[in-house]
Order: sequence, then C-alpha cells, then structure tokens
Amino acid sequence: MRLHAGAGGDPDADHHELKRAFDWLNAKAAEHGIQGPIIVTGWSAGGHLTSFILDHPKVAAGLAISGVFDLGALRDSPHVNDKVKLSEEEIQKLSPMRRPIVNKPLGIAYGTGELPAMIASSRDYHAYRSQGHVLGDLIPIANTNHFTILDELRQPNSTLTRGVIAMAQYQTA
Repeated sequence: MRLHAGAGGDPDADHHELKRAFDWLNAKAAEHGIQGPIIVTGWSAGGHLTSFILDHPKVAAGLAISGVFDLGALRDSPHVNDKVKLSEEEIQKLSPMRRPIVNKPLGIAYGTGELPAMIASSRDYHAYRSQGHVLGDLIPIANTNHFTILDELRQPNSTLTRGVIAMAQYQTA
C-alpha cells in the first residue's frame, strides 16, 4: 500500500489510506513477526498524519515533527489551497486541533528557525493536548528549520532522537 501526503494531494484520501494501512498492520502484524507497541513518527504532512492516526488501536504513541495541526492555515494560504482546495468541512474533519484529544503520548517537535506560523501550530497543538492532561513533550529543536530538523535523527543523542526514545519509554513506564 502506497502512502502519499503533501501539497497537491488529497488529505482525506491520505487519511483513509493511512487508516487502511494500520488496519492491515493490526490484522497481520503477528504473521510478520511484528510485536509490541507501534510508535509512529512523521515530518511535515507526515507530522499531521502522525497526530491523526494516534487514535488507531495499533498505535501506542507518536512523535509529530514540524506538523500542520490546523488545516485552516492551509486554506488561508492561497498558493497551497489553490492546489488542495480544502472545504470548511474537510478542515473541521481533518484538523487534529479540531478533533477530540486522543489519550496517547505524542511528542511535538519543531525547529526554532521554522516559519512563525509553523512554530505557533506546534505550540498551539501541544497546549490543546495539555488541556486533556495527556503525555507528550513539546520539543523545540534549536538552530533548525523545516528542512534541517531531520538531520537531528542522525545523531544518537540529539534532542529529537531522545524525543523518539521518550515515546518508547512512556510505553514501558
């Protein structure tokens, strides 16, 4: 099953494909030697999808990196919405900020050099989840932007790598 996310794609179709993939994983994991909790992570549109799939029973925790958590911001960006053409109904249905809080750990990471709107999206979504008293850290990654933040995962003791490890530790605590 191919997963696709990004500008020009169909967010609703992406979510349905992702749910189907995790339904398959839930049904077939043991046949393929997959055991234990599944911790998902994603960057950019994948950060959005990470937060969206958190409610799947197979998913134990997640780390959303530089995600977009309220799709209303995309509607208000003409160069993006000209391609994705989000309706108000889709924005309501597909925005993690507008959905019920899922009681599973979710770390939310962003680069301190990202666009102010991206930083605000991460901070706002963390604050929203904090209202529900759910686990998950807000993880600002110093001196990175939307494109350099993933370089952190190449370093075994970086803040972002430790964020991934923290999600696994939430499951064993």
